[in-house]
Amino acid sequence: MKHDREQMLMARLSVVQKLSLSEAMELLNVSESTARRMFAKLEQEGVAIRTHGGVQSVGGAMTMYSFEYGARTNIERKSAIARKAVQFLEDGDVVFCDSGTTIQCLCAELARRIREDGLKIKLYTNSLANLELLSVCMQVNLVGGEYRAYRKDFCGYLTEQALQGLRFTKSFVGADGCVGEGQFTTTDFDTARMNQIAMRNSEKTFMLVDSSKFGISSHVAYASIENLHTVITDDQIDPETLEQLKSHKAQLICVGSEDNETREER
Repeated sequence: MKHDREQMLMARLSVVQKLSLSEAMELLNVSESTARRMFAKLEQEGVAIRTHGGVQSVGGAMTMYSFEYGARTNIERKSAIARKAVQFLEDGDVVFCDSGTTIQCLCAELARRIREDGLKIKLYTNSLANLELLSVCMQVNLVGGEYRAYRKDFCGYLTEQALQGLRFTKSFVGADGCVGEGQFTTTDFDTARMNQIAMRNSEKTFMLVDSSKFGISSHVAYASIENLHTVITDDQIDPETLEQLKSHKAQLICVGSEDNETREER
C-alpha cells in the first residue's frame, strides 16, 4: 500500500511538477504526518525535493508509474480514444494489447463489441488487468513473465521471448509521455523493449495516448511516430503539437471526449 501511494504521488508530480501538502493529503487520502514522511523518503531516494509547504519533482522526467493513479485520470478522454480505436478491429485479427490504462479502456470497449457484434479475434496481452476484463467474454492469451504489481502486468526475459515468436495484424500500445516531434516515451526499459518487439512483429501499430502526455518526458523513448500506422488522441491537444504531428505520414485522429466527435487529420 505504501509503495502504491509513492507511485501515485510521483505519477502526479510528473504532470504538475509540484504539489502542496494539502494537495498531496487529498490525493493520497493520508494524514499530514504521513504525507510529510513520504516527502522525506522520496527526497532521500533522490526522486523528489521537499519545498516550503510541499514537494516537487526532480527535473521533468517521470521516474515512477502508478496504474491505480492512471486508471483514475483523464477517463473521459481515454474512453473516447478507446471507442474510436476499437472500430479498427476486424474479424480474424491477431492483436497485441499492452498494459497501459488507455489500452485497458480499449479492452473494455472490445468486450462490448464482442457482446454486441460477435467480433472474433485472437488477442495477446501481458496485462493482468486486460485479462480480467476480457476473459469473461473471449479466450485471452496471457504473455507471462515477472509480475509487476504497480503496472499490473508481466515483463522480463520470458515475456520478451514469447513475443519474439508471435506475429500480429495489429498492436495497440500507449505511452507515458511524448516529446519532440513524435517521440513516444515510457518509464522503464522493460516496457520499452516489450512494446518495441510487438511493434516490429505487427503489420500495423496504433498509438493511443491522451493529450496530457504531450510535452511530458518519461525517461525512455521507445517509439517514433514514423513507425506507427495511426495515432489516436483527444481534441485537447495543443495546436502547435498538432501541427508537428500532422507533418508525419502516420494517420492522426483526434476525438472529442463529450460527444465522441472525430477529426482525422491525415
